[in-house]
Amino acid sequence: MGGTADTHWNGDVARRLLPHVLEVPGADHGMYVPGPLADSIAVLGRIVVAVEEFLDAIDWPG
Repeated sequence: MGGTADTHWNGDVARRLLPHVLEVPGADHGMYVPGPLADSIAVLGRIVVAVEEFLDAIDWPG
């Protein structure tokens, strides 16, 4: 997971290395996005969904 405003994030490399990548446009290293705080909270929701999907994909014990 990474944001395009994070100087440490390289989405192209992440997608070459892993099949499970969440890239958030405009998000910084803390996954905050510009604008209302509710927008960054929505990003956290997307992260939770991505983690759930990843765990389902690898058949994590549930």
